[in-house]
Amino acid sequence: MLAAVVAGVLAAAPLGPTLGVGTLLQCQEQLGLRAFVTGTPRCPEAAKRCFGIVVHVVVEGDAPVVAPVWFAEQVAAANRLFGTIDVGFETLEVRTEPAERASIESRSDRDHLGRGEHGTASAPAGVVHVWVVRRLADVDIAGDEIRGVHWRDRADPTRRFVILSSIAGDRTLAHELGHFFGLPHSRYPESIMNKTPREDPPWELRGFHAREYAIMRGRRDAMVADGTLRDRRRARPRSQGVPKNASRSSAPD
Repeated sequence: MLAAVVAGVLAAAPLGPTLGVGTLLQCQEQLGLRAFVTGTPRCPEAAKRCFGIVVHVVVEGDAPVVAPVWFAEQVAAANRLFGTIDVGFETLEVRTEPAERASIESRSDRDHLGRGEHGTASAPAGVVHVWVVRRLADVDIAGDEIRGVHWRDRADPTRRFVILSSIAGDRTLAHELGHFFGLPHSRYPESIMNKTPREDPPWELRGFHAREYAIMRGRRDAMVADGTLRDRRRARPRSQGVPKNASRSSAPD
């Protein structure tokens, strides 16, 4: 019940830099790591296509590098911005990563995150893998760090995934999913794919340009057709619930 209330609040909350609700954070913490699944929004009912996320969270000491509410805000923002192309996302599973992966410094570090996580018995194909780390270095500018990246393993570019840093803003996952859905960086003032510093339009009004949505629609259909993404709307009946013996750290297939 608590998880359902948390997810409902996130789904209804306006997009902004933070939810700013202390009690919500406390509820998420009480759920522990399970809240990365049970406390994040599900695919909106209006979304005709629903895609799964497996989130890999680095744990340092006894705590994840971000709170579950932080990731829930990321998913909520992505669901709103991708709603125009009838796409929703929901977290299926949370996996913990060791503390030595807290700081991703090199291209090689990025490559190794995704190895063994695509199309194996323990990690079936058709989902978006998202790693959450404490620090993500800019591999092009020494000493700098970035908020997120959509990365392709250089040994096998079909292995691609998202890495988010703990400093990421609430639309960073949506930005990286834009790359996952075929978008380059752009110069459209209203687009979150435009990295140019600017004040207009304000951050809370930015999303995707109509031409970007057209590209993502095409890539959406192509990725479903080639198996890169599995549409959960078609994989299971809409009325199917969580089996009584299902793990609370993952959602049913």
